[in-house]
This record gives sequence, C-alpha cells and structure tokens, in this order.
Amino acid sequence: MAARFTASEVRQALGLAAGESVGHFSSVSTDTRDLEPGALFVALRGERFDGAEFVELAERLGAAGAVVADSSDHAARALPLFTVPDTTAALGDLARYHRRRCGARVVGITGSSGKTTVKEMLAHAVGSEKRVHSTRGNLNNQVGLPLSILSAEEDAEVWVLELGTSEPGEIQRLTNIAEPDDAVITTVGPAHLEGLGDVSGVLEEKLDLIRGAATSGTAVVGELPAVLPARAREVRRDVVTAGLGPSSDFRPSEWHVGAEQAAFKLAGVDYTVPVGGEHHLRDALIAAAAATGLGVSPDGVARGLAEYRPVGLRGALLQVEQLTIVADCYNANPESFAAAIRYCSEAFPGRRLAAVVGSMLELGAAESEAHAEVAADLLSAGFTFVVALGAFRAAFEVTTLPEDATVLYPADVQGAAVALAERLEGDELLLVKASRGVRLERVIDSLMGGDG
Repeated sequence: MAARFTASEVRQALGLAAGESVGHFSSVSTDTRDLEPGALFVALRGERFDGAEFVELAERLGAAGAVVADSSDHAARALPLFTVPDTTAALGDLARYHRRRCGARVVGITGSSGKTTVKEMLAHAVGSEKRVHSTRGNLNNQVGLPLSILSAEEDAEVWVLELGTSEPGEIQRLTNIAEPDDAVITTVGPAHLEGLGDVSGVLEEKLDLIRGAATSGTAVVGELPAVLPARAREVRRDVVTAGLGPSSDFRPSEWHVGAEQAAFKLAGVDYTVPVGGEHHLRDALIAAAAATGLGVSPDGVARGLAEYRPVGLRGALLQVEQLTIVADCYNANPESFAAAIRYCSEAFPGRRLAAVVGSMLELGAAESEAHAEVAADLLSAGFTFVVALGAFRAAFEVTTLPEDATVLYPADVQGAAVALAERLEGDELLLVKASRGVRLERVIDSLMGGDG
C-alpha cells in the first residue's frame, strides 16, 4: 500500500507553517504517466525540465494536491499547493516522515558492485521469516530511494533499501532520508570516478552509510578489497566481515562454485544460491551475514537464498540452442568486469569464449587505462572473439592480439548484433557486458529472436 498523507502531515513533513489542513492524499507521485487519482504530485525540477509545467495535467488526472518550487511559474488554481525551495529535497522529507512513522527495521545497502544482487538475496533471505519490502530494481538515487520508501507497505517488518552514489555527499544525503538501522557495503572499486575522483574517494563515500546508520544495528562489509574492512573497523569496531578469507568473521567451512550455482556450508547448515561464479558466492555470504544480524534463522536464510533469481540482465545465464549467454548489462566497472571474466573462463572449461563489450561509464580520467586493462584481461583469459564498442575500440586497437583472436569494431549496438549473427559459430560462451547507458541488452534481444 502506498504511503498516505493528510494535508497536515504533508506540512509537518515539509517543515511548512500551519495553514490549510483539509484534505488527504492516497499516494505520492512524481510522474503524471503513473499518477493515481488522489495522489500528491511532487513537481521535480531538473536541468532540462520543470515538473511545475505538469501541475495542470496532474490536476486533470485527479491529483489532490501538488508540491511545487517557490521559484516555479505556476498559476493560482483550486488544487492545493505546497510551496518549497527544493522539490527534490521535499520528496526526501516526505519519505523520511513515512520511514519514521512506520517503525520498520531498515537496512541500507551500497557498494561499487553487487549491491542490487545482495539487496535481492537479502530480501529473499529475510522474507523467509519476516514481512519484507525492498527497493524495486535499482531505484537508489535522490529520487528513486524516496519513491521506494514511499511505496513500502506499512506492515512490512524489514525494509531492504539500495543506496547509490555518483558524487561526494550523496550517500550521506540518502542515509539522512532512509535513517538505516543496519548497513551493508558489498565492495569498493573504481566506479563513478568522474564524480568521486579515485578509489579512496569511493571508499570514504561508501563508508558514510556506516557512519550514518544506527549503532544498535549490524554493519556488514565484504572482504574485498582488504582496505574496506580495515577502514570500516576504524569507523565502527563491531563491523562484521563476510567472505572466504581466514580473517572474515562470517566465513564458510566449505564452498563450491559452478556454472549455475554456488554453495557453501557454515555451522553445519548447507546454503545454495542458483547462480554461478565466485562473485555471486561472495554476494550470498554478505546477504547471509546481514540476514543473520537481522535475526533470521540459518534455515530461513538457506531457504531464502535458494529462492533467489537474477534480476533482469545482471549476470543472467541464457541459452539459445547451443549458445550460452552471460547477460550482464546493468553494471560495468573494472571490478565487475574482472569478476565476469573469471566466471566465464573458470565455469565453462573447454568452451570457445566470445564477448561483446561496451563502455564502462563515469570513469573520468581513468577511462582509457581501465578499458585497456579489461581488454588485456579478456585476451589473457582466452576470449578469442570480441566485438568492441565505445571506449573498448581504442583499447583493443592499441593492444597486441594473439594470433587466434579476432576483434571487430562495429559503429553501434545494431552493428554489434549483425557482427555476432554473422561470425558466431553457435556453441560459444558469450559474455555481453557494458554500463547500463550503452543499452547492450538490444544485442541479447537480437540473439534471442526479439525485436531489439
């Protein structure tokens, strides 16, 4: 059930002076395309748009009120208006108000890689024994996080929320909205360097989640890179580290990784998650450690992890006759690329390895070096057929290719699909990976017989 507000509650949430308090709102919306009658419309503003231009449309569609910026041009109308300096901040204020009155236990998750996967695994693990609400997809920014909170069912006992960042201070702002009881950091690596500068900047930004979380809850971090648990323990001494190394607090006694599942044993309980690769094993350990901290029984965690399935094209394993596709089109940075390459080369021995790769975005000054390193990793891992797009073109063009390797450079994603159709033998292991903005899923649509 969507968050409901009275006019008085909206004023209280937004810090507005007492005024007209008649009326109530059945939900909160920022988009007239999915606005329901009775909703409170929040007119967000951006560099190229002003939601105040849609207030009249929102009113015609049945909105019961609107939050508008005091600097926006809006005509007087019968629709109740709540005027604020910043409508994006106001959306966060409404979400924080709803978070406080619901009383759910809130888990915040962030990390350079794996945060959406861990969020889904954790939601399944917790959901085996408790009523849980989790972020839909990856709604994890200053608009997505509040909307996720505002869509939470009021009877949910645990909220599992994803927090993303691309600039300094964003995790702190999101933490101030979500007010998490528990904190999870999956890993830290060279992602969003355009805004965060370097890996040290990424680390400090992510640690703001632990700094802002309640000390009464649990803080869990992955073991990689080693600087993450080391710095996390400087921030908070009781941090729990989950991983495979001997220094990890939450470490299995046995584990196995295959092409289609990862399994581990801990304290006599067997856990299996139906997705392959060591990186997914590590994700499952982080989720299991966090669920344990939330009071879920080991058997409950095991049941929940067994129910997990990849979300969208995040490491999904697809089959087209004899062709096996590793579809990983929603996140790409050097760290996630290294994990995907290792998975392909280790989990599918004897297969011809092929890849279509698109740019890793938001790497700033590190872009050229990062793409060159991934290109070298692909070739050294045995990928003999590569379709390179975007920044990978320059990376491969300056790389010495093995005699048995072929690299093609189509102009766009459509050209990549054509190149694959013409050159694939049909029994390869094909990695398809790029940042979300490249929209490389269109290549998979083509291979699967879709319209693209």
